[in-house]
Amino acid sequence: MNYSELVTAVSDYCENTFPTADMNIFIKQAEQRVYNTVQIANLRKNVTGTLTTGNKYLACPTDFLSAYSLALYPYNTTTATGVSGERTIVVASATGIAVGQQVTGTNIGTNALVRKIAGTTITLTELNTGTVNATLTFQGDYLYLLNKDVNFIREAYPLTAQVSEPRHYAIFGPQSNDVDELTFIVGPTPSSAYKAELHYYYYPESIVTATTTWLGDNFDSVLLYGTICEAFVYMRQENDMVKLAQDRYVQAMALLKNLGDGKQRADAYRDGQVRVSVS
Repeated sequence: MNYSELVTAVSDYCENTFPTADMNIFIKQAEQRVYNTVQIANLRKNVTGTLTTGNKYLACPTDFLSAYSLALYPYNTTTATGVSGERTIVVASATGIAVGQQVTGTNIGTNALVRKIAGTTITLTELNTGTVNATLTFQGDYLYLLNKDVNFIREAYPLTAQVSEPRHYAIFGPQSNDVDELTFIVGPTPSSAYKAELHYYYYPESIVTATTTWLGDNFDSVLLYGTICEAFVYMRQENDMVKLAQDRYVQAMALLKNLGDGKQRADAYRDGQVRVSVS
């Protein structure tokens, strides 16, 4: 169901033609209710950012709704030289490089890892495939942070100067340069540069402006009856009609929750098939 089909259906169900501005409000209110009720896997995004040494704050994306997970991994780049067929390279700086990190770059062997560090000389697990004279990337393992509240982080890590590998995160509050957007805080304060990968639920563009959306294409019943409920309130419709629309909306939402909060979080191998009692 696209935008024009939704508008036509709502007008037909309500036997009323609404001003466009009012109809758009009905639709957006219905979408807002749905997106804040069910965590649908189709409405997840992944973005990456950077935490710098000594800075415990990380900006949220502008379409952020709620966090699914936040992971960090050490990530450093530096220039290096090396001889073809050998396992050693010489880097400009070994700061932030650790044994076990993956190394990528021109003429570095596939799946090469750091085996040993001696000053600026790095021994790798794989042979160089050619002469190395380029900027290389050193990446460590993923570390998934535990979600806490700001009070916990402030009490557990009171001093910004006490730096280490972050373990926890929380939604701190509005950004200093944009009160409409949020910021994460991590604890303890990062001791080196980290890449951050945020997996989050987002506010998708409304069908009002996008014309088509995942919700309209896959669960138009939720969108339709949610919009009708808003329209009935506007019309001051009779209680029995309001209840009928609300009941239909609840039934449609139950199906969506069964998907978003049920089936998309399980599989038959570990959780078994969905079973319905036969009476």
